[in-house]
Amino acid sequence: VLLVERTGCLGGMVTTGNAGLTMFMKFSGDAAEHSRDQEALGCRPQDVQVAGGIPKEIADRLIRSGIGIGNDGQAGSYVFTSSEDFKRLLFEMMAEAQVGLRLHSWVVDVIQDGDRLRGVVVESKSGRQAILARQVIDATGDGDLAARAGVPFQVGVTRDDECVQEGAKLGTMQAMGVMFKAGNVDLQRTFDWLVRNPAHFQRQPFARFSLEEAKTRFEKGQMATLNILTDANTTPRGFQVYNLPTPGVVTLCCPCFQGDGTKVEDLTRAEVVLADLVHRWLEGLRTLPGFEKAFLLDCPEIGVRETRHIEGDFLLTIRDIYNQVEFPDRIGRGSHPIDSYPRPKWISDPATAYPPRWYFHIPYRALLAKGKANLQVAGRCMSATHEAFGCIRPTVQCMITGEAAGTAAALCVQRGCGLRDLPIADLQTVLQAQGVLL
Repeated sequence: VLLVERTGCLGGMVTTGNAGLTMFMKFSGDAAEHSRDQEALGCRPQDVQVAGGIPKEIADRLIRSGIGIGNDGQAGSYVFTSSEDFKRLLFEMMAEAQVGLRLHSWVVDVIQDGDRLRGVVVESKSGRQAILARQVIDATGDGDLAARAGVPFQVGVTRDDECVQEGAKLGTMQAMGVMFKAGNVDLQRTFDWLVRNPAHFQRQPFARFSLEEAKTRFEKGQMATLNILTDANTTPRGFQVYNLPTPGVVTLCCPCFQGDGTKVEDLTRAEVVLADLVHRWLEGLRTLPGFEKAFLLDCPEIGVRETRHIEGDFLLTIRDIYNQVEFPDRIGRGSHPIDSYPRPKWISDPATAYPPRWYFHIPYRALLAKGKANLQVAGRCMSATHEAFGCIRPTVQCMITGEAAGTAAALCVQRGCGLRDLPIADLQTVLQAQGVLL
């Protein structure tokens, strides 16, 4: 196995992008139900967790080593990390699994023979070189490799999305953004201020802690996410804050920019605009107790949420996800509510739209690139509508598809068969042996 990476580290959004690992547990929008599920997480995690396998192994190692924080020693709604330590852990895990690494290498073309990919062309400091392969997995997020191979794709909102019937414009994409870190933050003072001024507190949409729960978990050294509403004359009006294993350091979300992540002009403009916006956010945040002496610790390159949706053998829709369709070729489960805009009005409120302990299934066919014999697509650019992508794009769901794609590729190489000839029962058996929850 050779892992080709365009930067100098692994992890993408969960390391260089400052994003957390989300979600490992079933989602309950109602606050009381969420509280009961959090209690179950500590004593009966098997009742509420939906993600196992390699994603769970990574989360457990992060939490055990103290470079990640969960709740009651478990991976729940979120696990946030010390990014630099996480980078090192991923290198260690690659060495343990004997995975070959090629960093600082950008895929610029593909080598094809009919419907088969024979390899990729990469550009690096060593020049332009070819890498040959029997199985290929596109985990670029934007489907760059699949697009270069000529696989059809859609961008943003399409006619298959229900929100089009409510006036959504075709091609609309989820905004880009950055999750930046601030240092010298006294979050205990912030919590104490919120207790006295509860009107400034708002439940985080997906980890729905009450103010008391968030404060208690923070004081125990656990994950404690919250939304803070500032005064009307400051920027931002509201923001999400995530505590980290490092005292005094928080991750903040999320200044945004509307643009096309496949266009270098939009990416350039986004970096310039968001650098100024992050600066103004910090100025506004310094008016809040606990943030008076905060400084910018880290601002990553622009985070692109949505671009291409690569066409596969099956198109996953929001109805498939919401109705928990139990696909015969399921390769894992996700539990993140739809987190993209626009979206249908009937599912607009996470607090009321979902049944208790909700989760969904992910089909293997949605990973198979249409018309290609040995190409899979893992992550947010898999075959899904814009609305369904809003549930697939968060990090744990991407990791689940990555494990399934890698396992399928390995089995096909071992057996000398094609991706579509691999018995799904055999793939599911191996995934379950690896701890994947189907």
